[in-house]
Amino acid sequence: MIINSFVEETENRFLAGTYQKIPVVAARADGTKIWDLSGKEYLDFMSGYGVAILGHSNPVISNAIKKQLDLIGISHGSVYSPARAEFLRNIMRISPKSLNMAYLSNSGAESIEAAIKIAVKTTGRKKIIAMEKAYHGKTLGALSITHSNKYRKAFEGILLPNVQFVKFGDSASLLSLLKSGDVAAVFMEPIQGEGGINFPPYGYMEAVRETTRENGTLLVMDEIQSGLGRTGKMWAHEHWGIVPDIMTVGKGIGGGIPMGVTIGKKEFMESLDVGEQSSTTGGNPLACAAGSALIGELESGMLHRVTTMGRFALKRISEETEGHRLVSQARGMGLMLAIDLRVRFVPVLMELLQMGLITLYSGINTIRMLPPYTVTEEEVNKAAEFIRLALNKQLNK
Repeated sequence: MIINSFVEETENRFLAGTYQKIPVVAARADGTKIWDLSGKEYLDFMSGYGVAILGHSNPVISNAIKKQLDLIGISHGSVYSPARAEFLRNIMRISPKSLNMAYLSNSGAESIEAAIKIAVKTTGRKKIIAMEKAYHGKTLGALSITHSNKYRKAFEGILLPNVQFVKFGDSASLLSLLKSGDVAAVFMEPIQGEGGINFPPYGYMEAVRETTRENGTLLVMDEIQSGLGRTGKMWAHEHWGIVPDIMTVGKGIGGGIPMGVTIGKKEFMESLDVGEQSSTTGGNPLACAAGSALIGELESGMLHRVTTMGRFALKRISEETEGHRLVSQARGMGLMLAIDLRVRFVPVLMELLQMGLITLYSGINTIRMLPPYTVTEEEVNKAAEFIRLALNKQLNK
């Protein structure tokens, strides 16, 4: 359609080419669905890279934002804010009890940056361990602990020098590095997101928690993608019965308004002095009002729904792909789902777009899905059918 082409051509001309674009013009949305300017409908299993966790145009969140905007839209962190105070009460209520102080920012990457500073200043150590296939963001500190060379290679000379990567799931290698006594923190995702929805092996998470504690190293859990109910529990690390020293939160926490949160034990969070970490718009009233509304919705039975729908989604996707020559595995926890292909994902993803299903991807052969928690069985069935049809089309080419 001409009107869609105008949007695409204008962005391609004036917007820096830092995103891998897909040919979808998102003009309006509701729940799990997006429509372009010509009226074509898509099922959105990307949800803004995991941001629209309660679906697009959620009325509870929209009303909270509108109400707050009529009161005050921005107040700097140097003045007190009722919306901020309410959000802090709410986020503390759903966080592990020992994590009792927060820093508010504008994104998951910013929450990681704050966590790096806190860990280094608290421990007086400079070394950081992160995981192979980890993704923590692209600002310089976050990029320093992100593993992918395609993001790092142009900036190697200015990244943090004292970062070492170990294989996710290899507790023996981690223990040998921690014994040096000079590691400030271990950063890890409880379930690797961009790395391909990778799960830790049995006993690994418990071993990491024990060895970091024994060696005076902080354990920082990146819950930016896996947290806020995505796996059926409020925080993914709860599946293994552990509690980190610091936790980073982002993506869905602002209900679509940019927001990041770094939550930790008070003794660690207070290591930062006035001015050592701040943000002009961090903790702004609009994001806080949206975040409080989102937390309220999560607490009203939404986690049970994620568990139920996640099992149904994995079952249906597995049924449609099991034994298929182009598929090696379907896996997931809650509504954090992936399909490993025996071919490159690009032609399959593009076929899905033609059919009206938007997904994510990982590496070169993994289709990744982060549908909103409000997704229905009917929508899951439709998506599963699209996946089978797209695979069959590739098989027959």
